[in-house]
Amino acid sequence: MAYTPCDSSQIGMNAQKNCLFPAYAGLQTLAIMCRWEDVNRIIYYHEHDSSEETSETSSGYSGGGEQETVTMQNKNRIKRILLKGWVNENEENEKDDEENNQGDQLPSEPIHKSDEDVEGGEDEDDGTYAKWIAIEAGGATPYADTAEEYDADSGTFTKTLTFTAPRAGAEFSSEFIEPLLRNKNGWVVILQRKDKKGGDSAFPILGLDNGLIASEASLNYTDGENGGCYSFTLTETYAPNAEMDLWWGNYHDTQNEFNSYLKYTIDDHDSADED
Repeated sequence: MAYTPCDSSQIGMNAQKNCLFPAYAGLQTLAIMCRWEDVNRIIYYHEHDSSEETSETSSGYSGGGEQETVTMQNKNRIKRILLKGWVNENEENEKDDEENNQGDQLPSEPIHKSDEDVEGGEDEDDGTYAKWIAIEAGGATPYADTAEEYDADSGTFTKTLTFTAPRAGAEFSSEFIEPLLRNKNGWVVILQRKDKKGGDSAFPILGLDNGLIASEASLNYTDGENGGCYSFTLTETYAPNAEMDLWWGNYHDTQNEFNSYLKYTIDDHDSADED
C-alpha cells in the first residue's frame, strides 16, 4: 500500500475537467440548517474497492457527536448526518449498504426515536429530538458571495455563508433572527447547487467541522434588492477540511436524503433556539 501522510498533502487525483459533471456556479434558494451542537453522528460515504487495501484515519470532525474512521480519499463525502434523538430506520441494512457501497439503492430514511415508541409508528412530536430548519434565501442572488478560503499560515479553511432573509417583521426577528445570531456554537448548513446533473458537489455542507457563527448582520429598510430584510454573514474558521458534500453515489439518492431531512423541519410554532 502506498504511503499516505496524515496531513492530506499527497495529491490523489489529477486536476482535470469532469466531462460528465462539469463545475456549475450558482445555488438554489432552498437550503437546510441545524445547530452544530445537535449533530450526534456522521456517516461517511465509503467508495468500495476490494482490489486495494485502504488506510483509515480520523475524519477531523470535532463536534460533540460520534465520528467514524474513514479513508483519506472520502473523508469529505458525507452520507448522512444524524441529529440528537435520531436513529437509522434500519441500522443493520444501513451497515450492509455502507460496506457494499450500494449507491444504486434508495436510501433508508432516518427517523426520530419518538416514532419507535408510538404504536403504529405514528409521528408524535414529544420535543426529544433535534430538528432541521429550512431556509428560503431572499434577495436577487441566493447566498451571493458564499465562499471558502484557504489560510496558508494555519493550514485550515475559512468558510463563509451569506444570505438575505426572505421576510421581515417582529415575529420573524424573535423566532429566527435573534436565535440565529446568538448561537455561539454555530450552525451546519446544507446547500443545493443549481446543477442537477449528479456530481458529488451538488449538495455542499458548510459548518460541519467547527460551526458557522454569525459575524455580520444588517438591515436596510430602503434596500430594494434585499426587500428591506436582514442580510447575514456566518463564518466558520479553522476548518480542517475543504469542500464537504452530502453524497450517496448519485444525484437521485442524495436528493432523497436531503428531502428526508425536510420532513422533520421545525414548524411555525417551534422556536429556532428550542432545546
